[in-house]
Amino acid sequence: MHHFDNCNSALVVEDDEHVRYLLEHMLRREGFAVTALGDGREAAEHIASQGRSDIAILDVMLPYLDGFELAQLIRAHPKWQSVPIIILSGRSQADDIARALEAGANDYVCKPFSPREFLARVRLRLSEARETAAY
Repeated sequence: MHHFDNCNSALVVEDDEHVRYLLEHMLRREGFAVTALGDGREAAEHIASQGRSDIAILDVMLPYLDGFELAQLIRAHPKWQSVPIIILSGRSQADDIARALEAGANDYVCKPFSPREFLARVRLRLSEARETAAY
């Protein structure tokens, strides 16, 4: 039961293994190929050396490099720069949201999040990215 017409790939960077597992599980159920990493350094190496994912889901609080820094790396990388980014955070302060958007994120989801809302945002950001790519 896939809502997506072709297999999408997602990069998930989350240091809490329970949340990481939940995100991975939800996305796989939707038909995504998921690369799930636990820290910012692994993620930076992945972005530098691997083919791009269709969407990146980044936690803010990560070991080594945080989600804001990873978002900037993605935006600076020629292959990755158009990939939609969703930032996850346990903190909903307005300045965190502003920082995420300034770093290049397309969306911001506060934890705890509802799976339905999260997946709706993923679908929305993917379809926006496709429309942009079509122009």
